[in-house]
Amino acid sequence: MITILDKGSVGTKDRQPDAAALFQLLANPARLVLLQALISAGGAPVDPAEATGQSPNVARKHARALVGAGLARAVPGDDGYRYEVDSRGVTLLTGSLVQQFSGNAPKLDSLSGTPAGDALNVYAVNVPAPPARCLSCGNSGFVTRVLDDLDRVLAEARIYHGRLQQLSSQVLTAHEGERKRIARELHDDTGQALTSILVRLRLLEKTVADEGVRQNVEELRELTSNALDSVRRMAVDLRPSALDDLGLVPALHSYAEKYSTAWPIKVTFSAEGLKKRLPTNVELVLYRIVQEALTNVAKHSGASTVEINLRRRSNTVTVAVYDDGKGFDIREVTRTDGSGLGLFGMRERLALVGGAIDIESAPGRGTTIIARVPLQDRLNHGEGE
Repeated sequence: MITILDKGSVGTKDRQPDAAALFQLLANPARLVLLQALISAGGAPVDPAEATGQSPNVARKHARALVGAGLARAVPGDDGYRYEVDSRGVTLLTGSLVQQFSGNAPKLDSLSGTPAGDALNVYAVNVPAPPARCLSCGNSGFVTRVLDDLDRVLAEARIYHGRLQQLSSQVLTAHEGERKRIARELHDDTGQALTSILVRLRLLEKTVADEGVRQNVEELRELTSNALDSVRRMAVDLRPSALDDLGLVPALHSYAEKYSTAWPIKVTFSAEGLKKRLPTNVELVLYRIVQEALTNVAKHSGASTVEINLRRRSNTVTVAVYDDGKGFDIREVTRTDGSGLGLFGMRERLALVGGAIDIESAPGRGTTIIARVPLQDRLNHGEGE
């Protein structure tokens, strides 16, 4: 089992191709089938539509991708272009694979992180022993076997990714359910108990004649009142009742007002195109995105103003959070040292509703976070889930 960890652009005929970039190019079953058909044809022109079983337009698109990678050549004919294998390109691909698999590739500890929204390409491939003199020949059998195993690995990765998303969905659902339960208990049990204590202390304060005792009761009343406010605030942070009862727009408006009171940051909130409520899961995800973004602003940005824009255009709802803080280096935050878990959590939540997130930031230039969620056609009439 050999793990390839690399990143770069697809090579040209003047240099050996980057294996990870080629694997990303070939991470498509139709392209793998077409390349294998070209290799098996031994230089004879091949119709890409016949080889892949796809429409001519789609098949030609895959063929042009192979041409761009230097693995195929276009051959004009009476009925249009056909394609043949580029033996030199296959030889270079073979050489690159041998270098990677023989330990001549760059060491893993020499690589660094990559920007947000991108990740290092990691593949675990069971490869055969490279034939002798493989660097100087177009050994199609070796390359074909590697591509076959790559196809298998990609299929397994897709299955694993689907299971991981399902598990993530279950974890987040359980997490939200627990937050809702705790918020309800804080409001109904702890909040009510503190309210009763506060009422009794007020009555006691009025009936006590001793000035010293009255002062102590007054202090206890103030402490109890502060504790009650903290419990209510925690309950709202865990699961705002406005979100369940009134919807996303009132909940975000209320949260922005309370946030401005709690922090020396001016928050401006605007909403457009949301006359009816969104599906429950979409509202919850977008609320958590804004909540996490504003938490990061308070903790790290040093911003003085924040702008929140909520928009719905046709079948897409977008929430954008802008701040004028000190910004950050996205490369550093997204390294796997735990500092970027908040951004990772945003992406995970949005993935559960088919959404995506864009993050723009740089030191001294503030931060922009834009989350987009597509809505299904049946939701155009404001139907929830």
